Amino acid sequence: MFSKQRTEIKRLKSKRTIERLFSEGTHFGKRPLKLVCDKQKGNGLALGFGVSKRLFPRAVDRNKIKRLLREQYRIICADPSYVPLGGNGFFVYTSRDLPSLETIEKTMLPLITKWVEMEE
Repeated sequence: MFSKQRTEIKRLKSKRTIERLFSEGTHFGKRPLKLVCDKQKGNGLALGFGVSKRLFPRAVDRNKIKRLLREQYRIICADPSYVPLGGNGFFVYTSRDLPSLETIEKTMLPLITKWVEMEE
């Protein structure tokens, strides 16, 4: 967790920051993902990943989906054409089906593109 690699993800953990992000942030949606983001320059990028307990009562399933989301974001960051983002973001998985890495990729790329366009 202490590496300075480009693919490292700083986790969004502060309850106050998450509440402010959901109340004041910009919401983008593309089934089965939803992205809530804001643009704060200077603090770097902090991300959170969430899955509803109502949709997936078993913690094993929720953790697996969050692991897949983090892994897909790392893959996107490793691409040379990736533009580093700044601010806070929170991805929420909203479907009742267990996803594959391909379905996450198809929905995460357009959301990140919208986020980049919002910052410009």
